[in-house]
Amino acid sequence: MDPTAQRVYVRNSTLERIGQVADYTQLTVVPRHNAIGAMTMEIAADSPMTPLLAEGNGLIVKTMDGDTVMSGPIRTVDWSRSESDAGGGKLTVGAVSDDELLARYTCWPSPTAVIGSQSASVYKIDVAAAETGMRNLVNLNVGPGALSSRRNPLLTLAANGAHGPALVREVNQFDNLLTVLQDVAEAAGLGFRVVQVGSGLQFQVFEPADLSRTARFSFGLGNLTDANYTTTPPTCTRAIVVAGGGTSPRICKTYDRVDPLFPDLVLEQFVDQTSVDSASVDLVAQMDQAAEEALTRGAGQGSLSISPVDLPLLRYGRDYNVGDTVSAQLRGGSWYTDVCREVTLTSSTAGSSVKATVGGDSTGESVVARIYSYIAQIKKDVGRVKTRKAA
Repeated sequence: MDPTAQRVYVRNSTLERIGQVADYTQLTVVPRHNAIGAMTMEIAADSPMTPLLAEGNGLIVKTMDGDTVMSGPIRTVDWSRSESDAGGGKLTVGAVSDDELLARYTCWPSPTAVIGSQSASVYKIDVAAAETGMRNLVNLNVGPGALSSRRNPLLTLAANGAHGPALVREVNQFDNLLTVLQDVAEAAGLGFRVVQVGSGLQFQVFEPADLSRTARFSFGLGNLTDANYTTTPPTCTRAIVVAGGGTSPRICKTYDRVDPLFPDLVLEQFVDQTSVDSASVDLVAQMDQAAEEALTRGAGQGSLSISPVDLPLLRYGRDYNVGDTVSAQLRGGSWYTDVCREVTLTSSTAGSSVKATVGGDSTGESVVARIYSYIAQIKKDVGRVKTRKAA
């Protein structure tokens, strides 16, 4: 039997399995690294399983070996019928991964205090391992340690593996929980997910594997179907930060960041910090942060997308997974190494396929910068080759 085929089960609001969907016509599952995944299933509208496919229930997708690929709540159930359709038309069921639970909550500055007692402006983290800080955020804002009014009774936390480096961080009041976890995980090199385990949901943190030497994709190897990259020039390479000037002396400072693709390009941008008193004890830190944000927003952007395909010797789910580091050979024979950000698993009456996206969209600015620098280096290397040939 095709190892990429998927089994689909329906669960109710308490996560109890209430049936198996064996007659879907097409299923697409997209697991994403440190982000909300998606599931789309098409099925005949007059299937005996359609009464179970309702908002409020959920889907559990497993491999033929019984491993959970993704689980999550149903969000949309759309009906359509065309002139060529037989029977009652078709339903298109849309679901998201259980990671979406994390996006529903914010990070309270004092998570154990009621809303009327939120006097602090930040939540402070100072732990020996990043995983511990991530678990604390989840536990206190939605998990077993949260206020009863905020606690999700279905969510537990996996055992603490103490993964990642030490973490010292201040979280702004009411920042989105998922966004904060993404930032921390990106900086610490960790992965996280929420999956159904038994009759509950579990928050897990893990260390992705570096498989750049074993999971390698190229057109020459026959396991890369397409690849592309695009760049957008910078809009700011010099931030001019001005603080004070009202009731305190005016302070001006410039911050420069060289663009790797346009090293001689200077683009100035005014950054208004005149509301900050220049006598503030944290003046330098505030000016530095404002400049960093302006330069990051105005930095050149790079987007790189690679679509490998499964082969017998290199198969998704067995040899690499979402979050693992892999390598791909691109223009000029250069090898690019980055994280497998997502995969698209498709099962239908016509067969099954697996495609992965490496690099590309990411929640981390550092990844965007790394891709942009890589593309800039490729263009420089290609330019040198052309120059030598012309000479």
